[in-house]
Amino acid sequence: MKKTTLISAAVAALGLTAAAAMAADPRDDRWERLDANGDGELSVAEMTAKRAEMVEQADTDGNGSLSREEMEAWREAQREARNPDKNDDGLVDRTEFINAAQERFDRLDKNGDGVLSEDERPRQGRRHARGRG
Repeated sequence: MKKTTLISAAVAALGLTAAAAMAADPRDDRWERLDANGDGELSVAEMTAKRAEMVEQADTDGNGSLSREEMEAWREAQREARNPDKNDDGLVDRTEFINAAQERFDRLDKNGDGVLSEDERPRQGRRHARGRG
């Protein structure tokens, strides 16, 4: 029980830290993923649901709590999933680059119509496009 309480507190703290960091720039696309109802604000329920989903994914032994090893393995899997160097040769070739760009586009294209509308486009990307990033 003590382990579960400690894990729950750690997960909650991570969630609040992430929310606070993103609140500084709510235009970040992570904000949209957390703001499930799209109202521009993160509720406790939205943060709790996202953290519960993460714990469920990371809890490989299904005991309802996370060990240090499960958390580290989950984090490593998340890093690996974002790494465009899929063949691990230390280089990102043209195909890997294009595939990573396609994956990001598909993630942003929420309605799947093959076009990014104004509300789907990440604001951060537009800032960089104007030469300020």
